[in-house]
Parts: sequence; C-alpha cells; structure tokens
Amino acid sequence: MIDSNLIFSSVLKPSSVPGAVLGAWRAGHFDWVCCEIQLSELRAALTRPYLISRIAQGVEPVEKLLHEMRESCHWKALLAPLPAVCRDPRDDYLFALYDQGHADLIISGDKDVLACKKDYPVLTARELIDRL
Repeated sequence: MIDSNLIFSSVLKPSSVPGAVLGAWRAGHFDWVCCEIQLSELRAALTRPYLISRIAQGVEPVEKLLHEMRESCHWKALLAPLPAVCRDPRDDYLFALYDQGHADLIISGDKDVLACKKDYPVLTARELIDRL
C-alpha cells in the first residue's frame, strides 16, 4: 500500500526516493493494493491546475499513472466502518486495507501515518527501497 503523499512526490519529482518506489512498483518488485478512496483522492489532487502547472510534462504523467493504477493495482473494497487509527482520519483507509488483510505494508512519508509505526508495519520510502 503506497500512501498518496508519496505518489504526489513521485509525480512532482520522478527522480526522488518516492519516484523510485513508484518505479519499483512499475518494475513488478511489489504489488500496490488500492481502493476507490485512494483513487478518488489522487484524481482530485493530481488534476488541480496548480499541481499540473508544477509537473514538468503537464497532465500526461498524471493521466498515465491513473491509467496504470486502474490496470495494475490490486483493487480491494473496504468494509465499513473504517477503523479510527490515525491522527488524520483521512488516512484511516490505509489501516483498513491492512486490517482487512489486503496489504502487508504501508509505505508513507506522512507524519500522522508514520506515528502509527509501533502498531502497524509502516515504512518510509527509503526503508522500502533499502529492503528491495
């Protein structure tokens, strides 16, 4: 499970560590478990004009990524209610994907998600790359 904040970073800076995580997924080094909540979050954020203006190639890499996600992610439906785990409730879907047995790891750079490391298998992008 890749947290959306890493996806934003990878789109803005493809040569960054988050970009390497996305590249490792594209190369088949791990599976990305996703749900509709995340796709909606990414679609809304990545298509904002301000963000598109900061992406070197404009909207094209965003459209490519969203298409790749639809085709290649492992899609899971979440059972409600989502657990109240994270300081930021908008991130609770990540923990629901794990708790419901759909994901083995949560990859994130978000401080609220990383704060849950003692109870969940949360890795930073660097930690994942070092393991691969």
